[in-house]
Amino acid sequence: MGDIDWKWVGISIIIFFIAQIIFSIAFSILGIMTLGIGFLLFLILKPVVYYAGGLITGYISPGITIKEPAIGAFIIAVLGIILDSRHFGIGRLILSALSGGLAFFLALVGASTGEKMQDIADDDY
Repeated sequence: MGDIDWKWVGISIIIFFIAQIIFSIAFSILGIMTLGIGFLLFLILKPVVYYAGGLITGYISPGITIKEPAIGAFIIAVLGIILDSRHFGIGRLILSALSGGLAFFLALVGASTGEKMQDIADDDY
């Protein structure tokens, strides 16, 4: 197992941030927000962002970059909870751990898929 490339952790954080903005705009355009189901949108949007961000990072990065987007997703998830909270007690700590773990897993799966797509694209040339 190789070292962590912190540059790609940072790039993946930027990709997650941009993906979240793009998906938020897309959902808004589709009118889902007007139906009053914002929390449901949040439950759909976050996992899609973590998977898609991992996939994009895995696909565009040179070499094998699987753990870096997973670390980036964990950081984004935990920072999001911390920044959205007025209080940070044991409940928020547990929520951060669960959210970060889910983000890590989804980005890991997405990055693995992106790496496989990169291999297939390389084989075509």
